[in-house]
Amino acid sequence: MAYESLFLGSLVLTAALECFAAVVLKKTAGRRLDIKCGYGRLLVVVTLASALTLPYVWFVLPAFIPKGAAYIICSELFAFAVEAAWYTISLEINIKSAAMLSAAANAFSFILGLIIIHQ
Repeated sequence: MAYESLFLGSLVLTAALECFAAVVLKKTAGRRLDIKCGYGRLLVVVTLASALTLPYVWFVLPAFIPKGAAYIICSELFAFAVEAAWYTISLEINIKSAAMLSAAANAFSFILGLIIIHQ
């Protein structure tokens, strides 16, 4: 399968997993994290976050960082930071809440992605 096709599948999977994690987080800790938006807006914002970061992770960072542990660490930190900033702005929440949302969504998609890939 072409790299671009794998990317599109990964984008859909990542967005779906991160949306699921965001909905669970809103249901369980939304009040504490001050996530006041509705679920529709949350899903759009989280999907756009994946669309903003995943192309860089797949097409830009590999040109500068060799595959391996350093690439994984750098790409996950990049996604976390950019998405946390995006959530702060687009959801109008504080940076701590945005960081918790970003960390939860990225950790969930990363771990499940590994499980799916290695089956």
